[in-house]
Amino acid sequence: MEATTAAHLERLGTELRERGWHATVCTGAGGRQALNDEIVADEAVFRWGWGQGIGPLTETPGVADRIMHVLRGAGV
Repeated sequence: MEATTAAHLERLGTELRERGWHATVCTGAGGRQALNDEIVADEAVFRWGWGQGIGPLTETPGVADRIMHVLRGAGV
């Protein structure tokens, strides 16, 4: 699962970078994979760090759209 999770996060990171956003994938405590310590992935869903779902791992472009929309609204 960890290798698959990391691959999904890498794909999301690439999608965001191609859109001009800074995105890096890192490993947190306990081997938990995260994207900029804000986005995590489980076996099926990308989630915000606090646990709320963003979208399925299979919908990377749509998830990137949602992330960008929310972060732009927050002034990031």
